[in-house]
Amino acid sequence: MSNITFCWELGGGYGHLASFSPLVEKLTAKGHSLSALLRDTTHATKFLDADSVTCLQAPLHKQQRKQTSPTISYADILQRCGYDSSESLLPLVQQWRDKLSASATELIIADHSPTALIAARTLKIPAAASGTGFSLPPALYPLPSITPWLNTQPNFLLHIEACVLEAINSVLRHFDTTELEYLHQLFDVGESFLCTLPELDHYPARRMDAYWGPRFTNSSGAEASWPENGQKNIFVYTNSRYKWLDALLLSLINIDANFIIHCSEMDSATAESYRAKNTHFSLDPIRIESIAEKADLVICHAGHGTVAACLLMGIPLLLLPTQLEQLLLAGKLSHFKLSHHIDPRSAEQPDFAEELRSTLNDDTCQKQAKQFSEHYKGFSSQQQLDEMLFACETLLNP
Repeated sequence: MSNITFCWELGGGYGHLASFSPLVEKLTAKGHSLSALLRDTTHATKFLDADSVTCLQAPLHKQQRKQTSPTISYADILQRCGYDSSESLLPLVQQWRDKLSASATELIIADHSPTALIAARTLKIPAAASGTGFSLPPALYPLPSITPWLNTQPNFLLHIEACVLEAINSVLRHFDTTELEYLHQLFDVGESFLCTLPELDHYPARRMDAYWGPRFTNSSGAEASWPENGQKNIFVYTNSRYKWLDALLLSLINIDANFIIHCSEMDSATAESYRAKNTHFSLDPIRIESIAEKADLVICHAGHGTVAACLLMGIPLLLLPTQLEQLLLAGKLSHFKLSHHIDPRSAEQPDFAEELRSTLNDDTCQKQAKQFSEHYKGFSSQQQLDEMLFACETLLNP
């Protein structure tokens, strides 16, 4: 059959791997050969079968200096990731070309991987762009601001986009490939899997037929199991780098509720130091479907896949965003009364116990989460996968 390469270049967390996992099973069942070029291979085997997928390190831009100014648009993200000049972008594209050629790639599925899309374009390899709204910006010129609270002037957005576009076009000229007129044309590929819903889109709503619905995996991870004691059940999904982690975990001890906690990259000794009668730590990720029916609240960092899965199950959220993409999503969901969130820009440490009690007692938030679940009860992840499989095979055999 065909050689397909999954590409993940930008962003972090489990979501990129977890969301690709179900499609891997579909593609391998059809006899396709799968490889993956990953930004981070550390957790690959938790989500991808090593016998089915060859996982390799993706080419990455090595930043020379720390950025201190706020990010204002997708073009600005690219400019900070090697797109500030053709001199920095060309070697990165060449590395992607070399990797794709070495795998004899016949189709790429690019998740937040703009440089993979450029490389595929120069090699004339069919491509499917896949991701949430954040990583698949709308077809607008210039690409809109992603920090609306900064009131960025349009001319500044135009200037950044022009610089990024010139770097890309210089590389395309080098490989005798048609130039782009607008930056959003980078995502004009064979198929665009915009895997989100309007309420979860980081940008203003687009055409309804553009949405494929969210991606997440239900099949991998440990089972959640709470005690039957009549108390509220709360799932906490955090990571060891969260700046207020200590305060968060210590606050749980004084809450009359049962907590299952997964803190990525936390070792067993550290987890043991926070253990209490009402807390259970899982060193392995939790299978998200296993919290259905039992969880009264989920606390997480606003990763798109986790948020989508919880809301489709009607579970309200307390969100702890740590970066821009998460902050945008958390703000939008709080606007729709689907969650509460704690702003990471605050200089003061939050009162987690108070925030938790407030969210648990918010009847409107609970009602809105249930209504969201009811509204999208017809969404089928299995049907979504079947349609994505069909789209991929159509690109391979047009």
